Amino acid sequence: MDKSVFISRDLSVNSPFRCQLEAKGFKIIDRSLLEFQRVSFNAFPTTDWIFFYSRKAVDFFLSQLENIPKDLKIAAFGSGTAEALNKHKVTPDFTGTGEGSSTLTAFLKVAGQQPSVLFPQARNSRRTIEKLAGDQLISFPLIVYNNIAKTKIEASAERFLVFTSPLNVQAYFEHHNLRDHQQIIVIGKTTGAALEVYGIEDFKVAEVPSEEGLVGAVLGSNRL
Repeated sequence: MDKSVFISRDLSVNSPFRCQLEAKGFKIIDRSLLEFQRVSFNAFPTTDWIFFYSRKAVDFFLSQLENIPKDLKIAAFGSGTAEALNKHKVTPDFTGTGEGSSTLTAFLKVAGQQPSVLFPQARNSRRTIEKLAGDQLISFPLIVYNNIAKTKIEASAERFLVFTSPLNVQAYFEHHNLRDHQQIIVIGKTTGAALEVYGIEDFKVAEVPSEEGLVGAVLGSNRL
């Protein structure tokens, strides 16, 4: 039985995805297909909230600050982003589901009507919450990093290909095709939609957009 997995993320030693699957006898190949570059900023507007979409947004924003302004509320798109905030000793006041519509609905219940929100993000961010919210939020995007596809992408022969973002999907399938024996798993619906651009419709979406959710999708595959 082939229990090999590629995931488009550089995993930490204590990553739940790594630890839980290796305990089940899986071989993990972890490799981000993207390069990340900090974008410096000198100032940002005073807002009611700062809303972080991703771990990278947390790291690239907070690394440029000495302290977060007092009385400013912090929101995380999902559990992975909340974990990144915790590593910086910041406890989020709100944590979403990692899915756009449900996160926005829950956030508006907490934040109230038309809160002002700063969104530290990548230059090519999908701006999911901002676009869904429209005029329900007063949004201020702040570019804090670039994420671009690497120029050299190696083909992966592993049984499972796990993609953690639309841009990782694009980076891989611009260079390589899916092999007959491979099963694709994605972290969320937007990443799945990126696969459909390449004519790939047979994939599994994690029930929860987190590393734990991806573990469940791998272990629940009908191809094991």
